[in-house]
Amino acid sequence: MVARLRWGGQLRAARKDVATHRAQAEADADPRYRLALARSQCTLGELLAKVGRPAEGLPHAEEAVDLCRRLADTELGRHCALLATCLGTLGDLLTALVRPAAAQAAKDEAAALEREPADIVAFYRELAEADPDRRRPALAAALHYQASWLKQHDRPEEALPPVEEAIALRRGLAEADTDPLRRIALARSLCFLGELLGQLDRPAEGLPLVAEAVELRRDLAAADADPRRGIPLALFLRAHCRLLLQLDRPAEALPSAREAVRLWRRVVESEAGDRRYQVGLAVSLHTLGELLAKLDRPAEALPYAQEAVDLHRSGVVLLGHSPLAGALRTLGDVLTALDRPAEAQAAQDEATALGGETEPDNP
Repeated sequence: MVARLRWGGQLRAARKDVATHRAQAEADADPRYRLALARSQCTLGELLAKVGRPAEGLPHAEEAVDLCRRLADTELGRHCALLATCLGTLGDLLTALVRPAAAQAAKDEAAALEREPADIVAFYRELAEADPDRRRPALAAALHYQASWLKQHDRPEEALPPVEEAIALRRGLAEADTDPLRRIALARSLCFLGELLGQLDRPAEGLPLVAEAVELRRDLAAADADPRRGIPLALFLRAHCRLLLQLDRPAEALPSAREAVRLWRRVVESEAGDRRYQVGLAVSLHTLGELLAKLDRPAEALPYAQEAVDLHRSGVVLLGHSPLAGALRTLGDVLTALDRPAEAQAAQDEATALGGETEPDNP
């Protein structure tokens, strides 16, 4: 009796979580709500399996897998672990329902997602050859994931072929399917390859790829009233600025830098309580201040450089001292150009005491 009451309470709580997260996911397209719904559906499926009701649990696990798969097809690195968990739960339920072939397929995929990136690519390549319509998105995601892993492990040259193949696949998928997630995935791979080429000192080749990614994200952001949909566009614009700076074309980078600041400011104004977004604004302000300083326009650069310092100072707990040090150095350079030596020296001294790089990574 006690055990039955305990399971009953857990099931009621799990069903309530599913209902709450479904309402949030239907009201807001933010992926975090779909992820929360997937987690709660997976949990409910597991609980129903434990109380001997696998037939009831199956649709919950299937929906969890479908939700995760759609997001993983766009960004496998971020959603790989949850997709593997949901597939494992699905496999257990199918086993309990004596559907061994389907259960083994789910378990095999879950196991594959825990292997090295090259093994994940090999797994999805075999599936895509057998069922291209269903499995090409997963293969493209696995290729992008492999390229990202190679870049993170200081093997940028080796990262080129997989991301180029991912782009070819994702371009075809985006042309054949109006689902915005297809264009999001294509834009992500285009920007990644553009930045990778910049890292390999080939910015002229990377620039048109990032420019295409910017236009794709701009169209998607324009179709959504939520200011947060502009965050990827702001990040891509910053990548565009970096490549133009590599090509010594700072004047052409200025419109992108200004647009990125506007986008981040809109997000900060709509989400005033979230300091993560203030960090994004600080980074974009720093970039804009640096650009104006390079263009010998220190008076215009000063308010942006100062605001970047102020925001980074309040966000030290999130990113540490390195971004603040970089922003202080830029502020010092701007103050020097304005012939304000005492203030410039104070900024430079504080930057030296903090250490850190001139320009922080993307938040």
